[in-house]
Amino acid sequence: MAVQLAERPLTKEIVLANIPAFPPVVLRVLDLLSAEHPDMVAVVREIGTDATLSAQVLRVANSPLFGLTAQVDTVHRAVITLGFVHIQSLVMAVATSNYMKGALKTEALEKCWRHTLASAVLCRELAQAAGLPRDRAYSFGLLHDIGRLGLLVAFPEEYAAVLRAADRDAISLLDAEKRRFGIDHCEAGRSLVEQWKLPPEFCIIAGRHHDPPSGAPFDSLTVAHLACRLADTLGYAVVPPLTEVPYAEIRSQLPPAAREHFPEDSGELEEMLASAVNQDVLTAEPAAPARLVASSSAPSRTPLPEGAASSGWLPVEASMFAPPEIRPLAWDPSVLLLVAMVLLALIAGACCLGNV
Repeated sequence: MAVQLAERPLTKEIVLANIPAFPPVVLRVLDLLSAEHPDMVAVVREIGTDATLSAQVLRVANSPLFGLTAQVDTVHRAVITLGFVHIQSLVMAVATSNYMKGALKTEALEKCWRHTLASAVLCRELAQAAGLPRDRAYSFGLLHDIGRLGLLVAFPEEYAAVLRAADRDAISLLDAEKRRFGIDHCEAGRSLVEQWKLPPEFCIIAGRHHDPPSGAPFDSLTVAHLACRLADTLGYAVVPPLTEVPYAEIRSQLPPAAREHFPEDSGELEEMLASAVNQDVLTAEPAAPARLVASSSAPSRTPLPEGAASSGWLPVEASMFAPPEIRPLAWDPSVLLLVAMVLLALIAGACCLGNV
């Protein structure tokens, strides 16, 4: 339930106490999946305790995206089908999408959610271009602004007023948040992630994603920072930034391989990003698996799994669940070599018999 604030300044402790947590089952699953070698039995058991989470996992495993010939009817088989990395992204998306349902359906909610989705897609693309785990980066993008989402969920009307004030007075949103709540969304995000015992990397990104890159190796924090700035530059800012950063300047900060992955024309990137984000941001239906690279043709759309829209489908890219490419056995090089050797042996044997 939204909390009504008095006009007096609030303390960090009071504000954090009113921000709801993710469902305990989600936190337990994410904690299990953060281990170096997750315990499959424990992951399956935890997912199985929540009917909604179980249904989402089974729905994805049985979707046309996998093209499985046999139906997946247990959470255990679904986890095997999706793999731990995809399961983590799916659970994170379930949690974030459901978390936002606690806020009023306001313009502020839409702006924050669209920024979150755009940042998540850009995180994934930046990570892939830089050779970092793309699915985990997508989760970082979903959670980078968890402090802002938490403030919005707990205080929807008050946070909307803060956004209007920051826009009207051209002041830093972080300063406006601190003035009203006694805490900004970065500090709130770091505290929430610590309280919820999510993996430490999420804590760093939630608390420091506005910090400029330090010149260190291109890591997950740099990915989150640049994705957030790109989202603002490409039209997904929650409030207009005080200083506009040109797209070309952000692109120039990417490693050479990643820079080549992104088109020089920001308009082309905007169009492709829109295909992944411009959807019903409250029901969060999945977008087409658009690749954010230079292309002369629009990406094709992937149909939703049956019943997805009505069941609150999640903002997870379909390409994240694409099945591994399977080559026909007959075209496997080792099989071809074996067949050739057998044929040569048969021919040699036939020749020997003909000479007898």
